[in-house]
Order: sequence, then C-alpha cells, then structure tokens
Amino acid sequence: MSEAKHASKNRIMNIISGVIWLALLLLYGGACTYLYYMQTQWTGGQTFESDLTFHIDMALDGWGYSVTAIVYKLLYFLPMPEVWVALFLAVFTVGVIAYTAYALKPYIDKAPVRMAIAAAVSVAMPFYIEAIQRQRYIGYQSPSIWHNSTYTVMKLFATVALFLCFAIAREYHEKLSWKKCVGFAILLALTTATKTSFVAVFAPAALCMLIADGLSGVPVKRLLAVASTIIPTILVVVFQEAVLFGEDTGNGIVIEFGYTVFLRAETPQYTMILSALFPVLIFLFNIWPVLKDTIQDIKQKKKGLTHREFLLSWTMWFFGALELLFLKETGARVKDGNFMWGYSYCLFVIFIMSCVYLVKNIKSDTFMKGNKVAKIIYGCVMGGILGYHVYCGIYFFLQLLEGTTYFM
Repeated sequence: MSEAKHASKNRIMNIISGVIWLALLLLYGGACTYLYYMQTQWTGGQTFESDLTFHIDMALDGWGYSVTAIVYKLLYFLPMPEVWVALFLAVFTVGVIAYTAYALKPYIDKAPVRMAIAAAVSVAMPFYIEAIQRQRYIGYQSPSIWHNSTYTVMKLFATVALFLCFAIAREYHEKLSWKKCVGFAILLALTTATKTSFVAVFAPAALCMLIADGLSGVPVKRLLAVASTIIPTILVVVFQEAVLFGEDTGNGIVIEFGYTVFLRAETPQYTMILSALFPVLIFLFNIWPVLKDTIQDIKQKKKGLTHREFLLSWTMWFFGALELLFLKETGARVKDGNFMWGYSYCLFVIFIMSCVYLVKNIKSDTFMKGNKVAKIIYGCVMGGILGYHVYCGIYFFLQLLEGTTYFM
C-alpha cells in the first residue's frame, strides 16, 4: 500500500472513530445527567442513593468546604436548579474521559487507542468476585464513583493538574515554563479547594519524585521553583482543616491500623488486590526494567527519570494505601471512610499508566524477548482482565440508572 493510501486510510479511520467517540460521550453524558438529576431527588431511601443531596443541603445552609458548595449555591438561584446541578456534574464526568484521551497524546500515537483507554479507565471498577465480597462496590475500592459529587469534580481538576505536572517535569531539566508552573499552582489549589483527597496523596509522592530528579541531575533551582507551586494549596488546606476539624466540630484524625478498610470489607486483604488486579499485574511485569532504568538514570545523571509517570503514579498509590490503612477520622465523620477518596483517585491514575505500559510492552521488540506468541498471550490475558474491570463498571452504572443502591 502506497504512503498516500495509508495516510488516507488512517484519516478515514480517525474520522469514523471520532464520530463513534463523540456519540458515546453524548450518550454517556445524557445517562449521567439523568442519574445525577434523580440523585438530587433522593430523600433517604435506597433508590438513587447518593451524597449529592447532603452536599447541596450543606451548601444552601452556608456550611461547606468545597468549591462545589459555591457552585450549588449559585445554581440554586436559577430555575430548575436540580437540572443545572445534574448537567454540571455530567460535564465533569464526561470531561474526565475527553481530557484523558487528549492527555495521552505524548504516550500513545493512535487516537482510537487513546480514546479506548480513556473510556475504559473512566468506567473501570473492581474485579468483582461474589465469593470474596458480596457487594460490588462496598468493601472494594473503586476508581469510578458516581455517588459523590465532590469526588466527581475533583477527578477532572486533579487529572488536568497531574498531566500538567508531567508536562512540566518532562522539560524542566532543560527549561522551566513559568506559565505552566503558575497554571499548575492554580489548578492544584482549585483541586484541593474541591476536595483535599488528591493533594494528600500527590504532595508526598511529588516530593519523592523531586528528590529523585535532583539525584538524576535536574537543577536544584528549578526543583525548588516547582516545589513552590504548592504554597497556594497549603493556604487552602489550612482553611479546609479549620472548617472540617476545628475545635467546635468534634472531628479529628487519629492513627488506627485497618479501621477504614475493615469498615465495610470482610477480607480487605483480597478486595484491595482485586480492586487493582490489572494494574498490579502490569506492575509485576514492569517493575524490574523500570528499576534498572531508574538506577541508570541516577548513575548517569540523565537529568530526569525515564519512567517518571509510572513511578509517580505508584508512589501516589503507596501513600494513598498508607493513609487508607493507618488513618481514621473521629467525631461525626468516623463512619464515612473519607480516606478512601484519595486512594480511589490513585487507582484511576495507575489504571491509566498501566494501559500505557500495556501498549508499550506489546509494541516493544525486547519485551518477552521479542517473542510474538508470548506477547499475544500477554496482551489477551491482560486485555481480558481489564475488560472484566470495565464490564463490572458498566454493569454497576447501568444498575445505578435503574435506581439500585450503590450498596448493591
């Protein structure tokens, strides 16, 4: 096939996949709008159960720590405010998929593959096995959540901030873009103002990466400049902690191993693995070459880490797991399990990076020693496991559309 014909075929395929992609996004957006609207009508039963009505009531009562509270208060000045709230949340839900597909450009060439990955990771849920945990969501940890509005809004802001961080880190060994740094500082503060869960797992992981980049030759002045972007976020955290854990609230945070994961799971040692089965397996296939490359990067002063995104994603997961396992809230929030939100977002990130490395491994001439049969088997097995994660998410979402409780 001539180069011109090949290019023409690619354009046609991109147009067809783009049309299908847009239709699916609109369909999903419409379904989410319906779901969120029905959640605004929830009055305490088991039909269309969610946290949304609590968040709206808090906003209208003037007590709220999140940017969403301001948005809800403004939307309730409009006619049919519940419809506007539903549309607002649907835009953020669909926006995560659209932005993820866009953000994957530096890692994956083909647009249809980026679209498929973005759609898959945005609905993926735990690898459900009834014999281990009867409920599909409760007792597991899920990257896809439709019943908590602050998580929904935070997820998009956090994803934009995270990939902007990746973009800054890819080039700061040579130059530092102050525009990107300012944009990142604003986004990080906005994300935190929506929900503190992201910065609680991102900040310690980012510090580890800055130290590693420093060891691999990135200039200290640039590292300090990037680190300073967290200053506005610290101010936001101070305000939020005063609202949530001030002396008059009766709320606090203590160390108690296992409380949050055992809150609703009978065997969290299994459900935590099943919640991230696909990423865990990809991690096991890649950890040794990643470590070897990272040690070489540091020894040879390559001015940056080859696998920074992979390392940062899993370092975030590590800190998220520590917080989930060891921290517990006290007071009125003791039963909420709020340390799960940051961990859930970490799962979303490692699902994304695991898909990137799945594609990378299949295309690599050295992976599995270049054995095509072995790579085909690997791709089929990993794709099947990811496919079941996605099936579980789609099934769960369809059940939510019928009004089934998320305790299903």
